[in-house]
Amino acid sequence: MIILASVLLPMALSLLAYPLAKRSSYLAGYLSAGALIPLLALSAYVVFSGNPLSEGSFHTFDLLAFRIIPFNGVFIFTVALVGALVALYSSPYMEHRAHELGGDTAIFYLTYGFFVGGLAGAFAAANLIMVYVFIEVALIASLFQILYYGYGDRVRITIMYLVWSHVGALLVLAGFVLLYLKGVYYVPLLIDSGPLGADSVAFLLILLGSLVKMAALGVHMWLPYVHAEAPTPLSALLSPVLVGIGGYLIAATAMYVLPEAGWTRWLVYYAIATAIYGGLMAFLQKDLKRLFAYSTVSQMGYLLLGVALFNPFGYTAAALLYLSHGLGKAVLFMTAGYFIMHLHTRDVEKMGGLYGWRPELAGAAVVGFLNLAGILSVGMISEITLTVSFAKYFGTEYLAYIPYAVVLLVTGIYAFNTIRVVFFGPPRREDKGPVDLALVALVVTALISLLLFLPPLSTSLVDNVYNTVVGAGLWR
Repeated sequence: MIILASVLLPMALSLLAYPLAKRSSYLAGYLSAGALIPLLALSAYVVFSGNPLSEGSFHTFDLLAFRIIPFNGVFIFTVALVGALVALYSSPYMEHRAHELGGDTAIFYLTYGFFVGGLAGAFAAANLIMVYVFIEVALIASLFQILYYGYGDRVRITIMYLVWSHVGALLVLAGFVLLYLKGVYYVPLLIDSGPLGADSVAFLLILLGSLVKMAALGVHMWLPYVHAEAPTPLSALLSPVLVGIGGYLIAATAMYVLPEAGWTRWLVYYAIATAIYGGLMAFLQKDLKRLFAYSTVSQMGYLLLGVALFNPFGYTAAALLYLSHGLGKAVLFMTAGYFIMHLHTRDVEKMGGLYGWRPELAGAAVVGFLNLAGILSVGMISEITLTVSFAKYFGTEYLAYIPYAVVLLVTGIYAFNTIRVVFFGPPRREDKGPVDLALVALVVTALISLLLFLPPLSTSLVDNVYNTVVGAGLWR
């Protein structure tokens, strides 16, 4: 039961982190990060070796069936890696936030392990009902973090998050129940089931619920508020560690009951529209966290596009996009939190010339944006794979490449414009930002995203995910 134990360990140690946090947020942060090491090691082994791990019987109705293959292993690896680094980052940030609120950080660290453990469990669980249970664990834990440590009208934002998240989750659950009634108890992608036959109702329920969770165009309204007002360590995990689970659910379940091939073309157009809209809205924002929130909407368009292209390259790109966006956006939200702690602002118009204030911070933030733009980072690997998938889907329909080019252009515009406005231009400060654990954590996160771009890590990552996807049975 090594997979289950690795998932439950962060939750169990959160109970110990609670009293530790009353003494020191640093002790609680170290414990929360250390609790994710077994999960990180397990997922890294699967992703980079290509050897799947399974436990449970997978017969009839086994709630304790878990399986990690390179495809869902990338999602788990991202949760564990980003979760551990954000836990370290959170120590000085949450100490600062608790001082502002006149309280302590105990509730944050009590819920932290349940949040990341719940997300990892949702990706690792093979039984559909257990996928839903773990999603609920993560959602409830994050609700308390916003309620206790958020900004602005925390109660209103928490209720908004509660309603939207559970609408999405319950739609997905309804789709799962329909699959159960057909005798489908396990995540189809994890058991190489092959197509299950068309089921329009189950497909639509899972699709709509997942789109709500992804904050795709039209059902995205909740995300800018929640991301902007959540405590920044949670923001770094919400995007895309939580919202990206919608893409996984569509890829691993909904597409196995696809009613007809025409649906994929409409999903492709919708994904492109989501990516363009999110990018344009990001460009218009003056609040740095809201900018990053709309950037998440755009990046979820990328991830949805990979799934909607409905070929092995697209699925591979979707997994890699989750990883690259997870690392890149974690760096950027941690950068915003560093500004909140030491500049006491997140207003882009009050920034400028900050490269000289803290060059390491500027360099890490640039790397974060490179991940989103797909340049010289693991983001480049994901974007190249996505482009190959797009070319295989549309072939010689050259007009279709124009909106895809617009997606890439919009991402580059808001990314490099933000870099220009925040870090360059006339310097506004003569002092230096402090070197603390938060800065170290975000710089390390940026360096890892560069390291994963280099062979042999990048080649084994792509090859193992692609080979697993090809063998998953969906394209037989």
